[in-house]
Amino acid sequence: MKNVMMVALAMTVSALAFAQGKNVTKAENAMKAGNLVEAIKWIEPATTHEKTMNKARTWFVRGQIFSLIALSDKDSVRNIDNEALYKALGSFEKVKELEKENSSMYVLADLELDKLKSGVMNRGVLAYQNDDYETALEEFKIYSDIAPDDTTGYIYAAIMAQQLGKFDVVIERYQKLFQLGYYPKDALNIVIYYFNTEFDNPEKALEYVKIAQEKYPDDLGLRKTEIDLLLKMDKIDEAIENLKNLIEKEPNNAMLYSFLGMMYDTKGEEDKAMEEYKKALEINPNDKSSLINLAVFYINRGDEINKKAIEMDVTTYNKKGAAVEAQAKEEWAKAVPLLEKVLENEPEDALALQNLQAVYVKMKEMDKAKKILEKRKELGLVEQ
Repeated sequence: MKNVMMVALAMTVSALAFAQGKNVTKAENAMKAGNLVEAIKWIEPATTHEKTMNKARTWFVRGQIFSLIALSDKDSVRNIDNEALYKALGSFEKVKELEKENSSMYVLADLELDKLKSGVMNRGVLAYQNDDYETALEEFKIYSDIAPDDTTGYIYAAIMAQQLGKFDVVIERYQKLFQLGYYPKDALNIVIYYFNTEFDNPEKALEYVKIAQEKYPDDLGLRKTEIDLLLKMDKIDEAIENLKNLIEKEPNNAMLYSFLGMMYDTKGEEDKAMEEYKKALEINPNDKSSLINLAVFYINRGDEINKKAIEMDVTTYNKKGAAVEAQAKEEWAKAVPLLEKVLENEPEDALALQNLQAVYVKMKEMDKAKKILEKRKELGLVEQ
């Protein structure tokens, strides 16, 4: 009797296992017929039943069902299960866990995973091509979730976020990219730019400048960016030292000497500033910044000298006023050829015209001043 009972029990277990196997087949048939809701109804119990839960075929069919839902073009199908994408991914990963590497089922699961990931990427690309940047951004974010080691998703998502003006997302996506050990120069420059301009955080921008300099040590533009940031942070002395180091690498770059002159100007070290402007002009006689800054320096020095004459009492002025005014005029006159040089290259430069007119007025050369004024009016730089 006992043996009969054991045989009966074995037959029952076998029947249950067979029934669950049939359920997987029913799920597969329903899937092929396009009845995905019915397919889910049959496949889900099979994933928890002890006789089929460890069968690769169970999970492979489940992965196929949820892939069809996740990648469908129809909202009504995708709405069957909002987690379909991740259920599909988990199912195919389960197949690989259960199967030996290089087995046919393992290889098929890998192919399905690739197809699933490609499907999400393609949806993002299609949305981008249709100028639907919001959808594209979300699809590329999802792609990065399911393919976290692929740099493409982070880059595409950052580009979409730029289009949408979501600068915080741009930075966040690129930071994830950097965590993979991939540091494209363009991405670093964008992060530096947004931290500095959009978020007014030069300290954070400087952190990424340092990283960029490690990755691209020959990029002198990064050194210039560093100097700009240091100036913004009122670290002028540090900026000056960095600029001097940069000049050692680019001794024939007039712009660097001009920039150094401006820094000394900021510190009130006028003699050093003049020296740097002159060095810049020795290298490039047409360096606009140095020409104008040096001209303004002479104008201001003439003004300071002339102020002494203005503040003289009558008696002192009668004795010394003319000599002091002549000295002031000498300084103003030094500015004229510098400003004229600017206007030779850029005849409509507003700043050069304005300063040259002011110099002629100071020197009491009113005809020349009037001529400059008329030109400024013609250019619409002053009201008629």
